Amino acid sequence: MFQQKRDLTSWKKANEYLARVYSHVTQDVVLRLDKAFTAFFKRIARYPRFRKFGRYGSMTYPDAYNGSVKLGTSEKNPKLYLSKVGYVPIVVHRDPPEGINKRCTVKKESNKWYAVLEYEVPDPPAPPAPELAPVTRPLGIDLGLKSVISTTEGKHVKPAKPLKAHEKRLKHLQRNLSRTQKGSKNRVKAIVALNQEHQKVAAIRRDVNHKLSRELVNEHDLIVLEDLRVKNMVKNHCVAKSIHDVAWSQLTGFIQYKGARDGRLVVLVSPQYTSMDCSECGHRQEMALDVRTYSCPVCGNTMDRDVNAARNILERGLLQVGRDTTELKPVENGVRLGQRTAPAQPFYEPGTTSKRVG
Repeated sequence: MFQQKRDLTSWKKANEYLARVYSHVTQDVVLRLDKAFTAFFKRIARYPRFRKFGRYGSMTYPDAYNGSVKLGTSEKNPKLYLSKVGYVPIVVHRDPPEGINKRCTVKKESNKWYAVLEYEVPDPPAPPAPELAPVTRPLGIDLGLKSVISTTEGKHVKPAKPLKAHEKRLKHLQRNLSRTQKGSKNRVKAIVALNQEHQKVAAIRRDVNHKLSRELVNEHDLIVLEDLRVKNMVKNHCVAKSIHDVAWSQLTGFIQYKGARDGRLVVLVSPQYTSMDCSECGHRQEMALDVRTYSCPVCGNTMDRDVNAARNILERGLLQVGRDTTELKPVENGVRLGQRTAPAQPFYEPGTTSKRVG
């Protein structure tokens, strides 16, 4: 890699196209190539494919702080200066943060260009230690398909399902693309139209998750979520499309980074048996997926299945951060977490036939 970077100097003198590109941008291409081959030799990716002209969709200025990238401050006519490119009119959708512009990546999606500016900003204030942080508004969240979230407060949020809403249009555009001739102008137009529709679907999903995560972080100081293994769950092709459409991982990531930035506690707990355990007494029973009401034969607890799971999730999160349910006065917080009176469920120790209670 380092030898290739040194060879770039002589290559730029012999090739007029390379000479028109900022030197650090070409060095970043060498770094990307090295990462691709490293991933291939580690057997976590396929052999890197050759990118012909027109198939390379982005370029990176790795040291934008040295003057190679400058963001104009004019409100009427904002421009972005890129070395070897010049001043480019842009639309700034948010004010830049206070800090140093470390990196700039210019990428093309469909027929639109975007500039992603990365700033080095001071670290947000660290949240208080779990044993010191006052928790007054805890919330447990159960992730699902019928309701993207179900909370301990009994709130259900229906998924937007943007892919399902635009699926008919996507199929139509995909058929149009398959009928075009390779290399023709109509094929280029069909590709652009299909990409734009996919971008619209992704934008709707991202917008919904941003708004929902912001609402949750603003209203609660402790948020407990399931640590789902989505990669394994989508192996079930019956629900894979629906899981991708609700984007659990994206929503969880948004809540995590917003919570860290605002000083909230966001905890991930194991999802095992959260739907089978009674949130009042702890009794565990098998339940089919089509049964949406949890009815406990021991204590008589009857409630929505997802709300029951959310309460179990919250209780696990409270234990994980070292909190007792009695400290939070559940009645005042709208969360009723009853003390478990029934004995824990027995289980068999591996390799033996004796029962143990843990």
